[in-house]
Amino acid sequence: MRTSIIPWCGAYPAPHIVVMGNHKGGSGKSTFAMHIIIALLKAGKRVAFFDLDVDQQTLTRYVENRREWASQNKLELEMPDRYPVTEEHSVSSEWSNSVDLTQFMSHLKKIESGHEYDFIVIDTPGGAQHLSLVAHGMADTLITPINDSLVDLDVMVAIGPKDLEPQPSRYANTVARAVEARRTVCGRTTDWIVVRNRLELLPSRNQRQIEHVLEAIRTRLGFRTVRGLSERNVYREFFAAGLTAFDTIEGPVSGAKPSPSSLLARLEVRELIQDVGLVEKHAGIEAVFGGAIREIELAMAEAKAADAGDRDEAPLKPSAATSRAPEGGLKRDT
Repeated sequence: MRTSIIPWCGAYPAPHIVVMGNHKGGSGKSTFAMHIIIALLKAGKRVAFFDLDVDQQTLTRYVENRREWASQNKLELEMPDRYPVTEEHSVSSEWSNSVDLTQFMSHLKKIESGHEYDFIVIDTPGGAQHLSLVAHGMADTLITPINDSLVDLDVMVAIGPKDLEPQPSRYANTVARAVEARRTVCGRTTDWIVVRNRLELLPSRNQRQIEHVLEAIRTRLGFRTVRGLSERNVYREFFAAGLTAFDTIEGPVSGAKPSPSSLLARLEVRELIQDVGLVEKHAGIEAVFGGAIREIELAMAEAKAADAGDRDEAPLKPSAATSRAPEGGLKRDT
């Protein structure tokens, strides 16, 4: 039986809670949160969201940009419902200047009593803020994006001398305790997913190192890893209009019209959303891709085949050196 969305667990059915969490900023939490929201909406789900990063408010501005773009261009775009939270400025509070926990809980109880949503997406700020930690303990699905570099990996692992075993970071241990406490109190498990973002397009020694380190602590902490988003300018270009890789819109915004980069981004995000497991493989978002993705996949397959053909023929092509070889040397058959 599913239990209440409030941390101390009740008896009411509850929406599925997706939390974006990472103590390090700049890992792509808000971009990924927006793509999850739109994927769910396009799949016919009812979605609400909280932006607990009251300083940056990146996810909030992303949705506002989307609303403004739709209004200016007289378009019907999918929109989630936002539940705003404000800062608590009580000087007597241990968590002064953090998000107002009472206000947050009030919103959750209202959502719970209304039974209006299938999913709640919560974007959390960097740092160990109180409400962020509470949200981690509420997550049915916890997604931790990390930039695919050893420097950013320390949010998960304390990197030490090569001869020592990788040790979980403070954040990783905190999340593991929250997940275990939730299972003990509520009987509910958390699907903790580490998403490797800003991946290099070609395999590298750095990628293999990160994969090795994550594998070393994955079982101990209970998370799984999925391949995230590559470093593409199109993701930054989408933000100004509030668009995502799932939107196919003709317009003057760079990244809005189909292009190799935007089509590859759409394919990449589709696979990521499916790997996370919130949307079924053949859900409604599949129709959004239409023939465009099939065309780009075909083009990629053709390019790969052509490249393989070129490599097969390469030994038969005379180089500048062989073309000058004396009689009896290497020459092409006719």
